[in-house]
Amino acid sequence: MGLFLMLLPDEKEFLEYVTEKYSERKRPAKKEWSFQEYFNFVPEDLEDMLIDLFTRYGIEHSNFNLDNYFMPELYWWQFRLKKQWARRQFKTLTLEMIIESAKAGHWLYD
Repeated sequence: MGLFLMLLPDEKEFLEYVTEKYSERKRPAKKEWSFQEYFNFVPEDLEDMLIDLFTRYGIEHSNFNLDNYFMPELYWWQFRLKKQWARRQFKTLTLEMIIESAKAGHWLYD
């Protein structure tokens, strides 16, 4: 428990952690980075990354909805659903949103 409190407000540590664990070719992560632009993961890997960050930085995230930001992975036979999702406007998800939520202790957006 003490570990979370120690890590919470440190933006520099957060960005170093994301760089080391998730950045392609270890490019230094910046808080302005959007997940859509800088983290090209399949939905399951993206979800794993977000759960890791939410857990590591003590962010209560029961109100977080991944579907607001990314299209879910659908099977080929779900083509009607794919068409519905393709027209949907997705919100931008940034590292700064994670940082601000970590400072607050809960997900601040959606």
